[in-house]
Amino acid sequence: MEEQVDAGRTKTIGLSNFNVRQIDRVLKSARIKPACLQVETSCLLATKGSLVKFCHQNGIVVVAYSPLGSPGYNKLLTRIGAEPRKLPDMLNDETIKKIASKHKKTNAQVMLRYLLQRDIVAIPKSVTPARLKENIDVFDFSLDAAEVKALDDLEVGEEARVCDFKIVPALLNHPEFPFLK
Repeated sequence: MEEQVDAGRTKTIGLSNFNVRQIDRVLKSARIKPACLQVETSCLLATKGSLVKFCHQNGIVVVAYSPLGSPGYNKLLTRIGAEPRKLPDMLNDETIKKIASKHKKTNAQVMLRYLLQRDIVAIPKSVTPARLKENIDVFDFSLDAAEVKALDDLEVGEEARVCDFKIVPALLNHPEFPFLK
């Protein structure tokens, strides 16, 4: 990828689903530092952990995919013949709902704002113009310290992870699997 930057075909290099050990290895061997790490992150998953801290300390932007969970994920699993999973429903969480009501915002907007205030870029999926507008309308309010703490306290860890790499059998034999350990 560094050759592609040198050739002007790309401006930066990004990583996806790397752990601290893997990123550190890249930083020690690369000439061009990665600009960002795209990883699954939400208020229920991995916002306070060592991965986010490590990236911030090393000037790597954290980009959160599935920042709202994935309400349609079980439909995908069913479609590909995999077993549906029980995942937390962040869009209907009572703690988030209470904070959203105070700010006259949706649960989704509160979750996106939370990530922004932790210096995490969120990239929520959206398929309608109304949802796109809703997702961008997060810059006219801030969460106070008590609200951030309440959202911090929601973190449950791996049980909130939507992206389960084990559903891709070819990855099970990858020398770096599991990627997030």
